[in-house]
Amino acid sequence: MDKNPIRDEFKNVKSIIFDFDGTLHNTIKIYYPAFSEGVKILRENGFAKDFELSEENVSKFLGEKPNFAYDLLAKDADEKLKKDVMTHVGKKMDENIASGIGKLYKGTVKVLEELYQNYDLYILSNCRESYLENALDVYKIKKYFKNYYAAETFDYIPKDDIIKRERKNLREEIIFIGDRHHDILAAKNNDLKSIFCSYGFGDESEGKDANYKISSIEELLEIL
Repeated sequence: MDKNPIRDEFKNVKSIIFDFDGTLHNTIKIYYPAFSEGVKILRENGFAKDFELSEENVSKFLGEKPNFAYDLLAKDADEKLKKDVMTHVGKKMDENIASGIGKLYKGTVKVLEELYQNYDLYILSNCRESYLENALDVYKIKKYFKNYYAAETFDYIPKDDIIKRERKNLREEIIFIGDRHHDILAAKNNDLKSIFCSYGFGDESEGKDANYKISSIEELLEIL
C-alpha cells in the first residue's frame, strides 16, 4: 500500500495544467541569444544602457508577458519601437528552436509519456500562439496534450482568468504546475492545488504558496 502523503494529496487529480517556459522548456537556451539582439537594438535607440546583459538577468523576464521586458527596459520608447524589437526577438526565438538550439528539461518526454496514460494534460503559457505551436511541433510533444493555451489567444489576460474561462472544459480535480509567481497565484485564485518547479526561472520565494515543490520534472512521477 502506498503511504506517501504527498501522493495521497494528489490522488484525485484528473487534469494537469503545465506552464511551458521554465517548466517543460529550458527556454534560456533560445531566449538569451534572441533577447541579446533585442537589447542591442534598444541601445542603438538610446534605451537599456544600464541593463547588464547576463543569463541571470534575462531569465527574470521568462514566463512574463512578451511586452513585460520592453516596458521595463524602454518604458519611454514609442510603442512602435518596442513592438518592432519584440517581433524581432520572437522571430529569432522561433529560428533558434527550428535550428535545434532549444531543449526540453531532462526527462520531460518520459514524464509526459507516463502521465499521459492516466491524466488529461494541458499547457497554459504567457506566450504567442505561433511560438507555442512551433515549439510543440519541433519537440514532438503536441500529441500528449488534450489542449494548449497561449495567452495571446486571450489578449494576454492573467492566467487565473484564462483558467476561469476554460475550467468547464477540464475534468476535476485540476492541478497547476509552474515556475513563476503567476502560475501559483493562478492556482490559488481558482482554488486549485499547485506544484512549484524550483529548477525553473522563478525565485524560490515565488513558490511559497504552492502545495509542493520539485527540483526536477522527473520528481512528478514520484508523487502522481
